[in-house]
Amino acid sequence: MNETSIIMPAIIPFGRTVKQRTIFFFWLPLAFSWLLMTFEGPWVQGVISRKPDAETQLAAFGLVFSLSVTIEAPIIMMLAVGSALVHDKQSYRVLWRYMMIVNAVITIVAALMAFTPLLDVWLGDVLGVPDKIIEATRPAMVIMILWSGLIGYRRFHQGVLIRFQHTSIVSHGTMVRIVVSAGIAVLLGLASDLPGAVIGAYALIFAVAAETVFVFYASRPDIQRVTQIERRSPPLTYHAAMKFHIPLALTSLMTLLVRPIIERGLASTSDAEKALAAWPVIFAVMLLMRSGGLAWQEVVITLSKNAESDHALRRFTWTLGIATTGFMALMGWTPLIDIYIGDILNVPESIRSLVVLGTRVGFLIPLFTALQSYLRAVLMLTDTTNPIYQGMFLSLILTAGVMWTGLEMEVSGIFMASFALTIGTLAELIFLWVVSGKQSEKLQLRWQTAVGD
Repeated sequence: MNETSIIMPAIIPFGRTVKQRTIFFFWLPLAFSWLLMTFEGPWVQGVISRKPDAETQLAAFGLVFSLSVTIEAPIIMMLAVGSALVHDKQSYRVLWRYMMIVNAVITIVAALMAFTPLLDVWLGDVLGVPDKIIEATRPAMVIMILWSGLIGYRRFHQGVLIRFQHTSIVSHGTMVRIVVSAGIAVLLGLASDLPGAVIGAYALIFAVAAETVFVFYASRPDIQRVTQIERRSPPLTYHAAMKFHIPLALTSLMTLLVRPIIERGLASTSDAEKALAAWPVIFAVMLLMRSGGLAWQEVVITLSKNAESDHALRRFTWTLGIATTGFMALMGWTPLIDIYIGDILNVPESIRSLVVLGTRVGFLIPLFTALQSYLRAVLMLTDTTNPIYQGMFLSLILTAGVMWTGLEMEVSGIFMASFALTIGTLAELIFLWVVSGKQSEKLQLRWQTAVGD
């Protein structure tokens, strides 16, 4: 076997070409899983919107979710790590220990944020969030301490499932999560006087715990299968795992820092409470429309086997991107948005116009997301992960710069939030396109390695 790459070839027994139908049905369960996850936030927001002090509690829940996801940043890409690097007993054990160490670190960070003045420093001094919203955030943050660690454990084992082509099991686990989340949110919303943000936190933590247990048991056959495979050369070292993972972790961290940067800008506006309440709803709409593109990266990693399959994957990328961005445009400029935020979510009247504005301005983001996922996957296939975080750093700087420039010019905060996010994502996309174009020889070598195995 060629030792140039630590990424093992896909095990799917396809021929030289991959049909669009084959790609679609491999991608669909993963996309469905992402889609279900995007419903979780809006569903909980719908419950919170019907509780007292809805604007404050919506803002607090958005901040808790944003902070928790930021803390979990180092572990998010464990899905890609598991699907790309787990190929035998030795590599599984190395990556399992590595994953548990990272989980322990982020759980400690979450505990420090919940029980020390770090929360006041981050939300108050750094983000400039009003004191009223900070106090509503604190009890929910305590509930969410174990959330990031549970997600890290779950995503690693989901990566193993994807590695062995069991994408449908991933979507089944997400269904478990959504049912538990919705059930807890509705139950507590109807039967308790708990604040909305606390209800949201309980819904999230119980849901992800249920999904983690499901994935743990569902992945046991594949784990037994991979641990029966004797070590392949070259053996995976902790250094190699870190070299592959750390740039991806930095990418996730910078991706998630975009939201606090935007929230800091919104907190400085004259209508801060309304803007901070509207932004989580807008972000949830964007996430809903981007779900198919976010699921695309692991599909490309798994199915890219030769020039013919790469051509098919690129074709599907454009189809996916145009379709999702077209649907977001349709939603933003038709009564669908009013039905969604009014009849379904029951978002307060005072912030509905802001949600519509943000949705319309950011309508191109789903297209950019699909293209971005394809280009990131190409770089992972060639073991070239550093440019991924470099592109995200460029996006972060541009998003912050455009956001604050617009606010200095007294442009609407919500308009600038969606516009800055669009510009930053486009800049990253262009950077990834330039860099990935230089990796053609490495990609061909990877395909040759796959054929040799």
